[in-house]
Amino acid sequence: MKSIDVVNQDLVIWDEKRKIYIPQPTRFWILDKNIRSKISKLEEVGYINYFSKEISSDERLFEFFINLHRREINERIKILKEKFPKVFREKRFSVLTDKNVGIGGIRNFTEKPFKVKCLHLWTAYHSGDSKFENPIGEFVLKNI
Repeated sequence: MKSIDVVNQDLVIWDEKRKIYIPQPTRFWILDKNIRSKISKLEEVGYINYFSKEISSDERLFEFFINLHRREINERIKILKEKFPKVFREKRFSVLTDKNVGIGGIRNFTEKPFKVKCLHLWTAYHSGDSKFENPIGEFVLKNI
């Protein structure tokens, strides 16, 4: 399997211009523009829709992805409590602690059809933390 560089971004980013903290529900981002372009080509030929249908129709796979979302919510809460205790309870950061907002800000992830959102997201998580390895990321890495 290929290895790609990802960045693990903080959940809370300081906006110097506005002098406020901004919540970021996506922790992992793909750095390489060439890799991002190749992933976009897979999206263009319909793999977002393909994976949405596959995951929605396979109960075991559907539960696997729901559990990844739940794992991410727990990780975000843990990180917020440890690194950003002052903003943890502020209302505008509730997107990071909301049990209905999963990986990449995907809402209502327990509902079908499964929302893939984009292949970049799942590939970045797959590559960014072994606890988030998943079939979408594995497929993408094999096919780019």
